Amino acid sequence: MNMEKVSRELASYFDNLSIRTKLILNVVFIVLILGVLMGSYLNVVQTSMMKTELNEKGISVTRNLAENSVNPILTDNHVRLQWLVETIKESESEVIYVFILDERGEVMVHTFDEGFPVDLKGINPALSGTGTQLLDTEQGYIRDISYPILEGKAGEVHVGMSQESIRTTIDRFTVILGLFVLLLMFAGSGIAYFSGSVISRPIMELKKGVEIFGEGKLDHKVDIRSGNEIGLLADSFNDMAEHIVYLVAEKEKAAKEVLDTRNYLTKIVSGSLDGIVVTDDAGRIEFANEAFLHIMESDKDAIIGSYLRSIFKEKEEDLKMLLQKPEVNVSFIHELDLTTPGGKIKSVILSMGSVEYQDQIKYVAVAKDITQIKKLEQAKRNIIANISHELRTPLNIMKGYVEISMDEQDGEKRNSYLKTSLKALEKQNWMIQDLLEIARSEDESAELDIVKTNLNGIVEIACRTFNGKLDSMDVNVVKKFEEDRFIKADPEKLAYALTKLIDNALKFTDKDGYIEIGTMSGTDSSIVYVKDTGTGIPEDKLEHIFEKFYQVDGSSTRKFGGNGLGLAIAKNIIDLHDGKIWVESEPGKGSTFYFSVPSLNVN
Repeated sequence: MNMEKVSRELASYFDNLSIRTKLILNVVFIVLILGVLMGSYLNVVQTSMMKTELNEKGISVTRNLAENSVNPILTDNHVRLQWLVETIKESESEVIYVFILDERGEVMVHTFDEGFPVDLKGINPALSGTGTQLLDTEQGYIRDISYPILEGKAGEVHVGMSQESIRTTIDRFTVILGLFVLLLMFAGSGIAYFSGSVISRPIMELKKGVEIFGEGKLDHKVDIRSGNEIGLLADSFNDMAEHIVYLVAEKEKAAKEVLDTRNYLTKIVSGSLDGIVVTDDAGRIEFANEAFLHIMESDKDAIIGSYLRSIFKEKEEDLKMLLQKPEVNVSFIHELDLTTPGGKIKSVILSMGSVEYQDQIKYVAVAKDITQIKKLEQAKRNIIANISHELRTPLNIMKGYVEISMDEQDGEKRNSYLKTSLKALEKQNWMIQDLLEIARSEDESAELDIVKTNLNGIVEIACRTFNGKLDSMDVNVVKKFEEDRFIKADPEKLAYALTKLIDNALKFTDKDGYIEIGTMSGTDSSIVYVKDTGTGIPEDKLEHIFEKFYQVDGSSTRKFGGNGLGLAIAKNIIDLHDGKIWVESEPGKGSTFYFSVPSLNVN
């Protein structure tokens, strides 16, 4: 009962306070609550982020040191090991200590000036990958991070990362936030006091006048004789009431004209194939047509209100300089990259100019998407470079071995050199044949020589193409046939497509590997597959491997040669047979390529 009585008295006391006092108390209370909540949240978030960043940095340093320590440990180079740990400590300010233990747990090298502390021996063992442990030491909290060397067979690395910088930063942040909240409380109290004094007296009368006006009595006047803002507002309200009927009529007429004009211009802009945006004088987007939304791969809500310079980060400074010139007819045109909300980079030609509209400077930008054009240009350059390299390589081999053969007196060696030249010639012949096949695939008038044939026979034709190469390779090649089935196909073309898959498997399978070539029966189709234990294909590359001239490793220093046409040729031939080609692969474990063609029902 006493608590209820106290609560009622407090509520009654608060109700009797003036508007000014209530405003002051409310502002102080809100600022205080928001400050505490914001400070607590930011403290937790900042602490978590800094700890995570420090931990990730420590793990990275530890792993790198473990990798770099393998060779010195195996070569028993303690000088190199000591140099490595001292370098890590000197280069990273957060690192307190570094030491390396051998496989028996004995200290090999460390960075302690006064000898290795016994308390650290045996802590935080790296039993299964990276190990972390927080230590409370005389130097403050230190996170010990360990990592095994050669899976623990050569020992483990320990790096101690100081967390005192986190505490110092958080303490400084807390003090600054407290001062900021206190400043806001004083500022808010002053504003609330002033606002309450000005508003409390005439506000009720003005409120009543507004309510009457809201009921439709547009000729109602508010009688407030005051020289402050409320009085001026009341005078403005009365002036508005006198002209409201006329203004409403004029605005409706003008709105209709503006709407008609806007609809007309919107249809024109919306029909443009180039992206068009309009920004205010600060570069904030106010309008974007459908073409620009298509380029950005986003909707209007995500684009309107954002800053144009945030989209074109590459030329952000140039756009800032343009938007800082409040003149009309300022122009800008440049080829640059934009970033979509999804993180995709696109190339555009952006032309931009400034205009004056309703006494304000507006900027109109037209963006033409040239991403595909640039990709085609880059692909063209890559194709020319790749084909030139691949065609030149066998020519150089042939030229070199033929020159050697001319001077070689030993007939057996000369024949060996000439055989090597013939192999290079055969490789070049295959590449030229691939290029001709690609050229023929672009000819819509090209036709297949469709006949009734058996599937297993096509596989045998493809295998014979390699002229015994399959049997002489250092890989285990196995053929597995199911019951033979008849299909309608161009045997030569279909066998050629299969040779591309077999050649691909041979190229990417290491010595002593395994390749399986076989057939299977589908529901309404016959399936041929080539399975290997080669390098495999990363998942993000699978959707591109059947593209013309595509290389999984497109660098100039790639391990495997080729012109990137084999799989594209195979897919084109399978498509012409109304078939399907696909691949299943796992990096490091190999790939299996399949293709299916419709079976021929034979009674």
